[in-house]
Amino acid sequence: MGTVEAIKIDTRGVDQERVKRLKDVLLDAPQIMDNERLKFLSEVYPKLDGNPTIIRRAKFLEYMLDHKTLYIDDNFFVGSLTQYVAGVYAFPEWNCEWMKDGQGKLISHLGEIAVSDEDRKIFKKIVDYWGENSCYPTSNRLFEEIYGCSSKPAQDTGVFYDGNSWAAGGGTMDYNLILVKGARGIIDDVKERMSKLKVSAGDKDKWQFYQAVIICLEALIRWAHRYSELARATARKENNKQRRDELLEIAEICEHVPEYPARTFKEAMQSFLFIHLAMEIEVTGCGYSLGYWGQTMEPFYQKDKAEGNITYDEALYLTKLMFIKLQEIGYYHGPKFAKAWSSHVGQTLCIGGLTADGEDATAEMDYICCDAHIDLKNIQPPLALFWHPNLKEDFLFKAVEVVKTGVGHPQFMNAPLAVTREMDRYREEGCSLEEARRVAIFGCVGTDVAGCTSHPVEGECCIGKAFELAFNNGVDPLTGVQVGPQTGDPEKFKSFDELFEAFSKQVDFAVTTTRRLGRIGNMFQAEHLPLPMRSIFTGGCLESGKDCWNDGAKYTADLYINVGTIDAANSLMAVKELCYEDEKLTIAQLKKALAANFEGYEEIQKMCLDATKHGNDIEKMNKFVRQCYDVVWEAYYKAGRNFCGKRGKPEAYSNSLHNLFGAVIGALPTGRKAGIALTDGSVSAMPGTDVNGPTALANSAAKALDTVKFNSNHFNMKFSPSALEGPRGVRNLLTLIKTYMDQGGSHIQFNVVSSNTLRDAKLHPEKYKDLVVRVAGFSAYFTRLDPGVQDEIIKRTELTFD
Repeated sequence: MGTVEAIKIDTRGVDQERVKRLKDVLLDAPQIMDNERLKFLSEVYPKLDGNPTIIRRAKFLEYMLDHKTLYIDDNFFVGSLTQYVAGVYAFPEWNCEWMKDGQGKLISHLGEIAVSDEDRKIFKKIVDYWGENSCYPTSNRLFEEIYGCSSKPAQDTGVFYDGNSWAAGGGTMDYNLILVKGARGIIDDVKERMSKLKVSAGDKDKWQFYQAVIICLEALIRWAHRYSELARATARKENNKQRRDELLEIAEICEHVPEYPARTFKEAMQSFLFIHLAMEIEVTGCGYSLGYWGQTMEPFYQKDKAEGNITYDEALYLTKLMFIKLQEIGYYHGPKFAKAWSSHVGQTLCIGGLTADGEDATAEMDYICCDAHIDLKNIQPPLALFWHPNLKEDFLFKAVEVVKTGVGHPQFMNAPLAVTREMDRYREEGCSLEEARRVAIFGCVGTDVAGCTSHPVEGECCIGKAFELAFNNGVDPLTGVQVGPQTGDPEKFKSFDELFEAFSKQVDFAVTTTRRLGRIGNMFQAEHLPLPMRSIFTGGCLESGKDCWNDGAKYTADLYINVGTIDAANSLMAVKELCYEDEKLTIAQLKKALAANFEGYEEIQKMCLDATKHGNDIEKMNKFVRQCYDVVWEAYYKAGRNFCGKRGKPEAYSNSLHNLFGAVIGALPTGRKAGIALTDGSVSAMPGTDVNGPTALANSAAKALDTVKFNSNHFNMKFSPSALEGPRGVRNLLTLIKTYMDQGGSHIQFNVVSSNTLRDAKLHPEKYKDLVVRVAGFSAYFTRLDPGVQDEIIKRTELTFD
């Protein structure tokens, strides 16, 4: 098929009704647990026993692509994660605890998941096979064997959330590889590499890796051909000539890509979708980010436009169809994961940024991506604009136009700072300036070198909990369990420095425990759950002949996230001021009020709320917050290198982990009551406590942590829609962004929605099914969020520029 000319059927045009129809179907479609993968897993996977693990995983993916049920709907682009428009797969290889009876509702990114009685029967079979053999329970057992204690008390009380209980995503994948080489070209390259190997113990693992790669790519080609055959069969039954011609065009495209290099814009889009979905089918997890997707598509778009085969509006139309396809993708990894991550899939798409030569990289397709979101108001794929001083004004205005829709896109990233950060993180590996300039987002707000970085997950740690343990001599006050080390009774401390030292020791315990369990899980995944399809598109793996989990990528970053540091800093400052400096309270009085959840102690709660808080550009608080973050950073480095032996950087963002952790943390000296979500982001203000306006808040956020030491920060702001009205509102926002970036801020994003609208949406969700809000490094449909996250977003300060 490689020599066939691309057919030219006149199916051009823009059908806005089709776009609306497809999006409405997606929003109204029930989320369904597609048990087809589980059936294959129980029927086929045991028969593959005896194969090398990576061959076994490749052959299972091959079986999936060869046998999964296909459908073609009204979208021009074909391919789907499951056999349902809004279906989700389960991945019990990581954790199937949630499949046991009595686990309550299952919630994914588009709402509640329908689970049938047949599903429940299959769940039982899966639990019988995987229950104690999956990554999560095995990692916990190994932790106890290695370290002589259990990590479960720390997990159960909210010290950390285990990153091994869910299937992690992949980073910014090298999608351009499939577009310019095609699967057949990659296979030829792999066979060439295999021809140079020896039949020896030293090359055995490479042989197996390359065999797995070929199995995956051949299966990918056959999968696309299955769609070609389905499109032709559907065309034969189609009475509408225009649709019949379109189906035949789809068939021709799927015969050519992804087997061979893309020749047209449509072929490039379809080829991308096939490989993106193939990786999601292999394992669906948060973090298959799209990198500079528009800039990757730009050469194909410009070629077609120059030849008169496409217009801006037609490319925009096709992009909207693609974004609808991306929004279909969802997953479920259990109730804790759903609460912690709000089922965000992390398909972040970068716009703007720098070329390898340091010039503005913005492409016309970046404008098209913005326009697509202005029209669609989708939650996927989230946009990330890499800001630098040479961005064109009209592009910045276009970005603000997206912001004003209320969808929370784009988040703004500091490109020059991120370049510095990547060069520092990967200096041992020799990262060049040219590579670092193509820094991109993986997942939510963390950055990496695009196309060649793997991201094993170590876990998510709650620094707010570390304060609570320090304030209670290592005892969790809600359960009475001794969780952390005994660091002394604060009632006997003679100075604030002693309390801060206790806090530092609890942070050491929390970070070390998280990372130890994370590395064990990384070891398990490298040995038992390799990802050959993902590895193909993670730069360095084909060259090294190793899987992405097993140090095959050119760069390896460990995803270690800390949450709640602002809560810890605000708590410590309240204790310092109220108990040590002003002596308004004793430690005993404050602890009594906290134990009562401030019931009957409203005056003490007011004192706590009135204590100095982060977010108001108060110099002593800015310095203290950074001091607390330095404690986290030092603990991270004391805990050692990642599983692959590389230097990492800790992350600082929340997703909706602040809701998960907040549910198991008692009242805090910040004035927050027990069970309430912690502060969002990592440098945002505790809701309602930033009282000096947006500039003061931005100044505090920029000074809160060293954004070269940390691989991310996460800063949310909420504006009244009226604040951004007219040219003046746009200028005010752009000035705020520039001021923040100039001070070394790394990340900033905006909700543009009134709190009154959100309150009404919580009361009347049926009226607001497409209301989008920004949660963390992602946007979500407000009415489908956990109530704790909804309440936290409502409480965020509604800012103006007055």
